[in-house]
Amino acid sequence: MNMLKNEKFVGANNGVTLNYALQALKKTQENCQYYQSFTQITIEAKPPKPCPKSLMYILHLSDLHFGIPDQAKLWSNQLATDLRNELDIPQLDALILSGDIANKSTPAEYEVAQQFFDELRQDFALQPEQIIIVPGNHDLNWSLAKKAYQLIDRDDYEGELTQGEYIEESTSVIRVRDEEKYNQRFEHFSNFYQTIKNQPYPLDYDQQYTLDHFPNQNLLILGLNSAWQLDHHYKSRASVNMNTLSNALAKIRRQPEYENCIKIAVWHHPLDSAWEDRIKDQSFMEQLAVAGFRFFLHGHVHQAQQDVYKYDEERKLHRICAGTFGAPTHELTTAEPWQYHLMKLENNTLTVRSRKRKTENGAWEADNCWRQGKGKGSLDSYTITWE
Repeated sequence: MNMLKNEKFVGANNGVTLNYALQALKKTQENCQYYQSFTQITIEAKPPKPCPKSLMYILHLSDLHFGIPDQAKLWSNQLATDLRNELDIPQLDALILSGDIANKSTPAEYEVAQQFFDELRQDFALQPEQIIIVPGNHDLNWSLAKKAYQLIDRDDYEGELTQGEYIEESTSVIRVRDEEKYNQRFEHFSNFYQTIKNQPYPLDYDQQYTLDHFPNQNLLILGLNSAWQLDHHYKSRASVNMNTLSNALAKIRRQPEYENCIKIAVWHHPLDSAWEDRIKDQSFMEQLAVAGFRFFLHGHVHQAQQDVYKYDEERKLHRICAGTFGAPTHELTTAEPWQYHLMKLENNTLTVRSRKRKTENGAWEADNCWRQGKGKGSLDSYTITWE
């Protein structure tokens, strides 16, 4: 280039200079084409498989039934001692409460529950976003539910009567509920939820779902309210609100970061039970299956159980039912102790370990409740694997 700028040199060497410039331009063009070929290479990235990225310990408690103040410190100490000293658990990554935190859904009971969690968090530094809470049938206040029903002579009522939304006292007298007051029966639970999660639990039924995302473990947990239709009179209408489920699944579908997560759903009531207070309409399970959910957790029956809901050959949900952590003695299922689950999620494997406490003031120990077959001893854990 310096030679091209020298006018005397160019004038004396017209042919040589022109030839030199053309050769330089040709070489430059060849180099550009060579390097440009690298930028045209495209690599198609395959979507990641839903697998956890690291070890995760999940504590699953259900049917705690807090009632008296002394329970807070005692139960927390018993639990933390078992986790630390017996199971050698270094940390808890998530805590799932599948309903019936209180016994009668009073502020005093939830204050005891809050004290319990304050104590537990001194041993395990659980943040609000690591705690999943859903209500059970004991988390709605019957007194508030009763106040929502107004006694009216049937002949004087001019509105439309919808089955299930009023109580027939006699052929001439009915109790019609005020919907705004009726929703308030979850108010005490909502206030407790706010103390733990730093946000209130929604009282509008179609918004009663929670989504907790654990990106480091590639895990998504959906919480639902299976007690949304229950009250002091209608005690056996456990169900999942379809508007709520639609809102939740739409949000999951529209969030790209949720697509390949391991998905767990949590609610309180069972699908199958000898009693009437079970979820009778189970068709919503099909929606969970096609949405990619792999597990569902619940409580209510006061007994550790497990089985599988199968949608087709490839899609199924494993049922994990925790026993009662703190029900009064008279509410324990025959021959069943107090129980809880500790789950370990790692490398496409979920291990569920069961613990039991046989006496009110005793220590937690291994619960060998999982039968292995003829001639084999029962185990205190089982493992679920997937590809």
